Amino acid sequence: MPSYTYNLGSKKHVFIDWAIVEPGYGNWPETEDAHIQNTSNPSSRFASREDEGAGGWELSYGLRLRAHNPRVDLQPIVYPDKPWETEGQRGIVAYSSLLEDEGRFRLYYGCHDASLGDDSADEVDPATFVLAYAESTDGINWIKPRIGTVEFDGSTDNNLVYGMEMSLNRFLLEATVFKDPSAPPDERYKLIHGGLLNKKPCVYGAVSPDGLKWNPIVEPLLPDYQSDTQSVARFDEEKGKYVGYFRSWSGSERGKWHGRRTIAYAETDRFDRWPIPQEIVAPDMHDSPDTDLYSISYTPWPESDAHLMFPGLFEHRLDVVEVHMMTSRDGLKWQRPTRKPILPTGEPGHALERSVYGGVGLVNINPGEYSLPISPRGRSHNQAWKNITYSDPKDRGYLCLATWRKDGFMSLEVETQGGFTTVPL
Repeated sequence: MPSYTYNLGSKKHVFIDWAIVEPGYGNWPETEDAHIQNTSNPSSRFASREDEGAGGWELSYGLRLRAHNPRVDLQPIVYPDKPWETEGQRGIVAYSSLLEDEGRFRLYYGCHDASLGDDSADEVDPATFVLAYAESTDGINWIKPRIGTVEFDGSTDNNLVYGMEMSLNRFLLEATVFKDPSAPPDERYKLIHGGLLNKKPCVYGAVSPDGLKWNPIVEPLLPDYQSDTQSVARFDEEKGKYVGYFRSWSGSERGKWHGRRTIAYAETDRFDRWPIPQEIVAPDMHDSPDTDLYSISYTPWPESDAHLMFPGLFEHRLDVVEVHMMTSRDGLKWQRPTRKPILPTGEPGHALERSVYGGVGLVNINPGEYSLPISPRGRSHNQAWKNITYSDPKDRGYLCLATWRKDGFMSLEVETQGGFTTVPL
């Protein structure tokens, strides 16, 4: 046997790469006839090299790694039906956070008023974005409870949890909520979002004992840093640190060149203080030159040793955003197992006609399945920011679910016949 082994650790190993598939050493025939005989039948291929005590090592054959598209249920779990979601040019934004928390499913989503400016302006009305909350005991029937903390049009009788005075009147862009198992009780829930400080972009945070009543962190987590999409953070118990995924801009020079959207990573011992994120994922040579990595949608693969991202790829020429899938063994080195979107846009009139975005959080709603919140958009990225008229209520946005079987995001499979041997474990 060889002198090395692969340490699986204590988590489930899922097949996102060839990490534990024995590559073999090929054939070392004594004669040309032996080589022909051993390679003519792929099911009997094995190496015959005697090296450092190694016996015959079987070679894999007939295998492939395949990413799987989810089942999409277009029935909304949350749709605009409240004044802060429907009045004038208000609607529900594309980004959300979904948690399974002590017998409840908890959903945080943004509400947007397009009449109050956009996130590229020097001054943005703090009422442009507010964060709302819904909950469910079964993942099917959702309620919007009265929280009573954020005032909207003179009343706190709403399901808003953060924004305006609650957030110190700071601009609130694309928030993510997560539960921190390492924190003291009064900071058990954390929130991270984009904002502005002295007309410069930054990343802000807040903490909460219950996920409903929030205390803003006064100083930016990342000053003078532009992460104008849904930043994603969590506490990594194995590393004992907070890890975060942020938007970055490849080649961007403020005031000179807009740059290309990419994804960056940072980690820290303190949630209230982060180093400058470093780029880890960018469009590659197989993408068209008009492609950006528009959103992130990072999540650990539940109960396993792997990580997932469901980024939205924005194709400028077509003005569409489609959800792709990326996988990683360590959360730093990422691969795209298929070049095709796992949530593609559809034909005209289809619910996913122009754009679709992934939220944050995989939850186990039905036995043997995991679901991700998604937001189909009837309007394209550029249409959503120009000449907004909501002729159809669904144009205001809504949230529904994309669902995979448990561990069915990606698999090792054969088309007809195949086999492999693992490396020593």
